[in-house]
Order: sequence, then C-alpha cells, then structure tokens
Amino acid sequence: MFKSQFIKTKILVSLRYLFLIIFFPLTIIFAFFIKLIRPVLLIRWARLDNAKFGHFATNVEIYLLEKKFAIDKPKENYIDFFYKPELKISNKQLDKMWKKKLIILPWFIIYPLEWCRQKNLLFKNENYFFTTSKDRYNLYDKTKPILSFSKKEKKRGFEFLRKIGLPENTRFVCMHVRDGAYHPQKSFAYHDYRNCDVENFKSACKFLSSKNIYVIRMGSKVGKKISYSDPKIIDYATNGMRTDFLDIFLSSECLFWISTGSGIDQMSKLFRKPHLNVNQVPIGHVATYQKKSLIVFKHFFDKKTNDKLNIDMLKLKNLCFATTADEFENKNVVIRENNENEIKSATKEIFFRVDNNFWDMWDETKDKQKKFWNKFPYQKEFHGKIVANIGKEFLIDNENFYN
Repeated sequence: MFKSQFIKTKILVSLRYLFLIIFFPLTIIFAFFIKLIRPVLLIRWARLDNAKFGHFATNVEIYLLEKKFAIDKPKENYIDFFYKPELKISNKQLDKMWKKKLIILPWFIIYPLEWCRQKNLLFKNENYFFTTSKDRYNLYDKTKPILSFSKKEKKRGFEFLRKIGLPENTRFVCMHVRDGAYHPQKSFAYHDYRNCDVENFKSACKFLSSKNIYVIRMGSKVGKKISYSDPKIIDYATNGMRTDFLDIFLSSECLFWISTGSGIDQMSKLFRKPHLNVNQVPIGHVATYQKKSLIVFKHFFDKKTNDKLNIDMLKLKNLCFATTADEFENKNVVIRENNENEIKSATKEIFFRVDNNFWDMWDETKDKQKKFWNKFPYQKEFHGKIVANIGKEFLIDNENFYN
C-alpha cells in the first residue's frame, strides 16, 4: 500500500514539472501581460491550503466574506487568482464547490510567478495576498452560508440518511474526536497534545440518544471504533460508508457539532451550525467570534508538583498560543483531557441552548464569564469581538483557572 502510494506520488510530481516545462512559454506571456495591464488592473494570487481540510474550508470562506464587505480591498481594479500547491486534495467535494466561487489556475502557471515574486524579480508584494482562518470581523454571524447543494446532491444526501436508519426530519449531531490516527506520521507528532479519547464521549452520546438525537461520528481517519452500542450512535467514520461528499452534506444538515478541534469541524462555521468545542488547547487559538459557540478547555498541570495551572501561569510560561507538544513538555506542563462528566454536562448545556435558541450568558455565571474573558489572552489577529461562551459548569468548577 505504502509503496504504491509512493509510486503514484512520484508520477504526479513528475507530471507537474513536465507541465511546468511544457507550459513555460505560456507562463512567460502571462507574466508580461500582467505587467502590461498593471496601470489599469492589478493581478493578485494566493495559495489554497488544499491539503488541510480546516484551512481549505475557512480560509476561503473568510476571503469571500471579507471581499463581500470590501475589507482590505485594493483601491484599484483587481482580479484574484488561486493555485493549489499540494498534490493532495483534503476533500474533493469541497474542492468542487470552491471551483464555482474562485478562479483557480494550475500550479504550473502560478508557481513560476510566485517564485519570481519571492526573489523580487518582475513582481512585487502587491501581487500576492494572504488568507486567514480567523473571523476577525465577526462576519459568520452577519451572513448566511456561501456554499449550497444542488437538488440532486440533496436528494443523494437524504437517501443516505434513510439508508442508515434515520427517519425523515430526524435531528442528528456531528461529532469528531481527534486522535493519533488523524496525523500518524512522526512529522506531525508535535500535534499529539490535541488528541483525545472517544470513550470519554460515551455519556454525552447516550444523553443525546435519550433525547432522540442521533449522533454521527465523523472522521476520515480514526484510531478505534466506538465501543458503546446504541442504535442512535452511528460510527460513520469506521462503517465503510464515509465519502467526501457526505462529510460536507452531513455537516450542512446537522443540528450542531461536538468536537475537539480539527479540520473537519470547521464545517460548523461554513454552515453556521452551533458548536460545542471541548478539550480546547491552546487557549489563545479558540474560536471566540461565533455567538453559537460553547467552549471547554483541557486542564494544565505542573509536571513536577502536579499543581493545576491557571491562565496567568500559562501567560508567564508563554503557552497561551503554543502550537507544539514540545513547548508544553519543555515547560514541564502536562495536559489532561476533559473527563466524561465534563463532556456530558457541556453537551447538556449546548442541547438546551440549541433547543431554546438561548445564547446569552447565564445569570448565575455572568460575572464568572466576564472575569474569564477579562483574563483571556486576547490578540486582535486571532479574535474579533468575543461573543462565544465558556461552558457553565466549567466556569463553576474551575474558578481558579481564571481568577
């Protein structure tokens, strides 16, 4: 399997560079055309993070929303092109949908132009723009989803739901628990601190089942099957039915999301679905810009003393925005997951909020909520106006974390 994949990759890379050579004269013509029309039209380009599901989803969505609201828009007339630097497409259905919204040129056309720009040859920084996954202007809550399905696609999606036993108009939740299978390569071991155990979600799933809510466990790669048996808990990630199309369709039709932070759960943002974010780490990178978002953090302990660390201590250790396991290890910090009861109580809360369309602060924890956000390590490049809520029980049980 590995050998065949290696050979396939080598062939695709060889073809890429072959096309680069064949179409190089066309690229030269295009380059001079861009320079020629510059007085009346600015041509820009940007890379798509096509190999990373989360960034492939949210970076494009935020780009389109900011363009709609004329945020950071060039003063002159302009056209934006995109290209895909990676061979892998994280989700082919999403790729198909973005092709309808963007002008995407082949890698072998844009790559030489970008190479020249980076070497300060022919092109300037004005010809390139960066995208972000952060909703710094709270645009999700001001807009409706950009993506949509055709009637034929919807029919196909609902036929799948009937096939797996969901009656018509049945409510279901998408759940994704990131584990070691998400990125098994050693080169991605620095992300291991984000992994979690799906067994800790048993009580939460059972609670939803008792409320006649189906739970569909998402994920293209997971470490193990769900051990707890229930006709309303469907292990779609391991039952052999998973497809790129269904990943997007299910995300668009679910009642809300439960997840631990990974690429696929970003679909909650694209389809404006309520989202329970448990086991969140690092604390500074959580999505605070969605009103219908509920957040619960992992727990941090001193490795030597076993003392629990609070936000002030994480700030002192420069760990609020840490993105590698080594950063925590080097500062003697151990990270522990939310337990089964924590996840269940947070699930009960978001279920109540969704059922009652209640997204304000609870009266009994309003002061605690404000204290938390006053202590939060806010940085403008990662957050817009903070409108998300921290889980009620988490605030009550972990006051020392933010006091």
